[in-house]
Amino acid sequence: MPLPDAVEYLVAALADLNVGTHLVAEDNADHSCDVELIVEPGREPLSFEIKYYALVDAARAGQLTSRKDDTRRGNTGLMVVSDRIVELARDQLRRAQISWFDLRGHLFVTGAGLRLDTATARFAHAPSRPQPFAGRAALATAVDILLNQPAHVAIRETARRIHAAASTVSVAVAVLQDEGLVDGRGVPDLPALFAATARVWKSDWVPVETYPHPDGALRNPALKLGFDRPQAPGWALTGDVAAASLGAPVGLTSAAAPDFYLPSASAHRLAVSILGQARPSAQQAARLALAPIPAACEHRIDAGDTQNEHWLLSRTLFVALELAQDPARGAEILRGWNPTVGRRVW
Repeated sequence: MPLPDAVEYLVAALADLNVGTHLVAEDNADHSCDVELIVEPGREPLSFEIKYYALVDAARAGQLTSRKDDTRRGNTGLMVVSDRIVELARDQLRRAQISWFDLRGHLFVTGAGLRLDTATARFAHAPSRPQPFAGRAALATAVDILLNQPAHVAIRETARRIHAAASTVSVAVAVLQDEGLVDGRGVPDLPALFAATARVWKSDWVPVETYPHPDGALRNPALKLGFDRPQAPGWALTGDVAAASLGAPVGLTSAAAPDFYLPSASAHRLAVSILGQARPSAQQAARLALAPIPAACEHRIDAGDTQNEHWLLSRTLFVALELAQDPARGAEILRGWNPTVGRRVW
């Protein structure tokens, strides 16, 4: 986008907020321009040097913050305008007191006597990009990265593991790069990727009135729990009970109902039919949900030898993603959890 267009959009957004502007120079040698913001009559105007970038990711924000003093002239601050500023980059620029305008609809301005941090109208010229987890293959790609923690994401290896086309994974990784979750060399930011994945990790829980009984005389073979082959798809214990078995600092009562991921929609329907959906006022024997992705029910953990747990557990990552659905309690548990099985990525 030409710099004058970026400046025009910034001026329009500020005008909507009743902030006046005065353009000082059309273009500088370094492809930037100067603008004065008139806060209100009788106050000294704020001066900014405006720079435009199509994308500002964490790496670009790091460059801007490290060169902050070099890019400023006198009392002139720095204003970054971009089609897309990823969340991590926004935070970096805020901490460095660098103003920015994301054309998707957010403006941050800081200077003596003025601080704005507000949503704005989205400008139609700003290109729409795919959401980072649009589609199951995109979510599976993110999960595969979190599970394997590669030094660099390998498109073909990831595609092979999640049974997707390499072209599909390539698109998914490109969108993750746009979001600053994977850098240009393919190096993932695991904690940021975990947080982004947790925001879209959704399980539709159904309470049942009868406990499924995984062993003993009351075991129902029609439930197909999959105990014989832990690597293959089967019922996977998750939630608080699984987290406690994996060393998480979770307080459990003896009446705590276990949560289970089921590997397919047909298995979920059958289990609810056999065990009976619990009424809202009735006590829950367990909760069942179709796993958000099949991998949550594969390569399950046998904790029977160490925790006297007769259920096979979903892997640590998936248990952590489920805990993260509670923003307050879950976040506190995750902060104090160094899992006994699997590696921490949060």
